[in-house]
Amino acid sequence: MPDDVVMNHRRARTYAVCAVKLDEDHTDAAEGTFDAALTNALVAIVASEWPGKEGKPFTKPASKLLELIREKADKEPRVVQRAPDENDVFLIRDPHADDDAPDAEEAPATRGSLTDSIFSLQWPAVQPLETRVHVGTLLDALDVTQPVRHAREEGDEADEEPRLLERRHVEALLALDSHPSLWALDLEREDRYEDSAQKQDEREREQAGQTLRRIGEEEADRRAVAAVDLHTGPTPDDPSALELQECPVCGYEAFSSDSGDELGMQVGTGECLVCHYRRTPAIANAIAREMEWERRWERD
Repeated sequence: MPDDVVMNHRRARTYAVCAVKLDEDHTDAAEGTFDAALTNALVAIVASEWPGKEGKPFTKPASKLLELIREKADKEPRVVQRAPDENDVFLIRDPHADDDAPDAEEAPATRGSLTDSIFSLQWPAVQPLETRVHVGTLLDALDVTQPVRHAREEGDEADEEPRLLERRHVEALLALDSHPSLWALDLEREDRYEDSAQKQDEREREQAGQTLRRIGEEEADRRAVAAVDLHTGPTPDDPSALELQECPVCGYEAFSSDSGDELGMQVGTGECLVCHYRRTPAIANAIAREMEWERRWERD
């Protein structure tokens, strides 16, 4: 893989990690995180649109990259234009917009009759996905972050309360993810969600193991017998309900499911009636996805 591609992957990853953190909370010592996210995002975008203009071997600071995008609106309007509806906002065009545009002969306008079905009508064309670069807002954000990052107190500002990052600054940062050189926020959010779910599951398993050791084998056996009467399986009113399943912690056939996974792989979410291990929907869905991949692998 070329070095430039590797570097852009790293920049997109750094942007995503920092931007998602700021999206969750931008009120606590967020200045360095914001600058890291913004600089990596802008370098990735500029390197993609105008290779070399990001600066080599040392990349330009975020403020210079924002000024570059502003200047390009006058020099290369086909690539970037001023937004007609907002001040100091610039639209970087979708680089693939021309690839999917149908020719006039390929997509003639149709005049539907009363007998036409909805499937014969022409649906509106998908609009190109433009990247909105809020240059003014992002430069204002840098005015907030720089004094804090560099421990500066300049002029009369020394006697004033320091400005803080605002939600509008974070929203402008998140908007950069529309550019194809990034497209990283959804994956980062999914990774964080799954990582959090896995850690919670580890805690659930540890607590369930402690419960099992505390109650002893005799009490565990008694609870397993009682679980048959406590659990409500499939009924005529709810034929999709799951039967008791084997608990992955204690091994008893005592896992009582409230519902199943989203893929229909019969992985239950609920609680074991012996050790009280609880499986969340996130974990059930992750197990189901692994089962589906294994099934496809064996089939192929």
